[in-house]
This record gives sequence, C-alpha cells and structure tokens, in this order.
Amino acid sequence: MNEVDSLKKIVRDQARMLQEKNRLLSDLEYRLKQNIVTDSRKEDLAKFQFQLSRQTIDGQAGLLKTILGSIPSGLMVLDAEKRIISYNPAVQNILEIQDKEILGKPCSRFFGESCEMHCLLEKAMETGEAQCSREVRVRTGNGREIVLALDVAPIRDSHGNLIGGVEIFSDITGDVIRESQLQKKQDSLIHVLAKIMEKKDHYILSHSERVKDLALSVAFEAGISEEKDQQELTYASLLHDIGLISVPDEVLLAKRTGTGKPVDLIQAHPADGEWMLSNVEGFEEIKKIVRSHHERFDGKGYPDGIKGDHIPLASRIITLAEAYDAMLHDTATKQRSKEEVLEEIKANRGSQFDPGLVDIFVSKVKG
Repeated sequence: MNEVDSLKKIVRDQARMLQEKNRLLSDLEYRLKQNIVTDSRKEDLAKFQFQLSRQTIDGQAGLLKTILGSIPSGLMVLDAEKRIISYNPAVQNILEIQDKEILGKPCSRFFGESCEMHCLLEKAMETGEAQCSREVRVRTGNGREIVLALDVAPIRDSHGNLIGGVEIFSDITGDVIRESQLQKKQDSLIHVLAKIMEKKDHYILSHSERVKDLALSVAFEAGISEEKDQQELTYASLLHDIGLISVPDEVLLAKRTGTGKPVDLIQAHPADGEWMLSNVEGFEEIKKIVRSHHERFDGKGYPDGIKGDHIPLASRIITLAEAYDAMLHDTATKQRSKEEVLEEIKANRGSQFDPGLVDIFVSKVKG
C-alpha cells in the first residue's frame, strides 16, 4: 500500500469514528428533549454528552494533524506580523531547520527581506490576494540552495479582516535539475540537426533562423507568454523544415530554381519532420507543431487539412513567418519588397493565415 492509499485509509477510518460519535450525540440530544430519561440521569447524560463532544473535537483535530503530518508539502501559518505560529513536519524536512528555530520567528529571518518567498508573503498580506511562484530559490538551514514551488494566501477572520497568511511549498529541486539537463541535451540535438540541415541546403538553415526570429517577435502578444511555450516555439521554428532532409537534392534544387515542382515529395516534409522527431525526449509538442506548419486557416492546407483553432497556435505563427520569409528570400519566386509581401499577407488574412495573427505580425514587421 503506497502513501496515498494509507492516507486515504486513515481519513476513512477517522471519518467513520466521527460519524458514529455524532450519531450517539444526536440520539442523546433527542432523548433528553423527549424527557425519556429521569432528572437524576440528565446530569450524567449531560456530562457524557460534553465528554463525547470533546472527543469529537479532539478527533477532528487529530484527523487534521494526521493529514498535515502526512503530506509531503511544507505548510506554514503566520500571524499578522508575519511570525510563524504553526507548521507541519515537512517544513523542517524541506528547509533543514530545527523546531526551536521556527515557532514565533518572522519569515524574513530564514529567507531574508529580499528573498522571493518573503516578498510574495508581503504582497499577499498587502493586497489580500493569493500569490504563487513556480521557482523560488532559497537556502536551507544547512546552507544548501533548493528550489521551491510556492503558493501564498492571506487568512481572514469571519469579519473579513486580514489576520495572517499561509505558505504552502514543495521542493522541486530535482525536477529543475532534470529539466536543465534535458534542456542541454535538446540544445545539443538542435545544434547537430542544424549542421545536418546546413549540409543539406544552406537556405533551409538561414530560412529557419529568420523564421525563428519572426515567430518570437509576435509570440508574447499572440498569447505565448510562458517560458516553456516560447522554448517550444523556438525549437519548432528552427526545425520546421527538418523533413526536407529526406527530399532528394535534385528535387530541392528544382524547387529552388523554379524548374520543377515535385509537389508530393515536398508536401510530405511536415509529416516526415514529425516522424524524425517522434522519439526525441521532450519534443512531444514540438513534433505536432512541425507537422502542422503548412496547414491553412481555412482548412485547405496539408498534411491533415485541419483548420482554425484546431491548428496549434505555434504552427499558425510559423506558417505566417515562413510565408513572409519565403516571399522575401526564395529564389524560385519573383523578388518582392517588404511592402508587397505584407500586402500579400493581408490579402490572405482569414484564408491561409489566422486573421488575428496577421494584424499582430504586420504591426510588428512595420514597426
């Protein structure tokens, strides 16, 4: 039986005990009101009722203590002066501090006035609104740096007055280290793939670099604000044409010079690109973006013919950035000015391109 199952069993057992005690209390109260018992027994029953009530309260307190003692996250309750007045055992384990060092001490004593953990508490207490941070770096009592996922919330009394705050945090140091290691592996892979693309066709690499810059320039305003999502957009932009590696050189040359259009082979490259990235750890979303970067907003694109919001947002951004760059730099097409290309982009607003993204893109490129 794992820890979660054990905790569930404890909660169920405690709940059954409390339900039985509450049932006995209700039965006694009913009997007293109905005067079923004599006056000489009422005092004894009243004492027994009080004792049973006390046991019920103690049982509820014990249940809460059991739950808080079993969860792996740290929980600290602070008063209006930001002094720690209660905490669970995980706080000591995570922060590596002794019991005598915690109770009654201000939060800033452990983390410093400038630490984000203290700053978030200050903000929650000042604004009366919950705060959170996914990566807070603090030093433990042993001087070791750890990374916490932190949630802070104000506590109000029954009249709505602010009387304190609560901090709930988890040690995510291991996850952050693993993500960093994975990031390094992915960066190395991108570098290798870029070299392969350059060897295949220098245009593919330079085109992909420009598409990446264009895509990132509109990402935030388009709704891609999280660091993880922006990283995925970066990788997908650089690798969106990776599938062209499988296209024979003579076919690519024909496409570049405009002497032929081997449509089937060229149009297979988004799906080929997805396949090439299918076994790369952490590229689950990136391969989907690569697959869909030639879809059209009206559903007339390839390889799947999906349309509108069914196309990943990152793919819609890359579609727009790629088309703009190709019209400016592809030697197979007539060279156009930036103004002519933007007019072409606007002419395909709502058909080939996401209309909302066109407005953002044109504004960014013009600016």
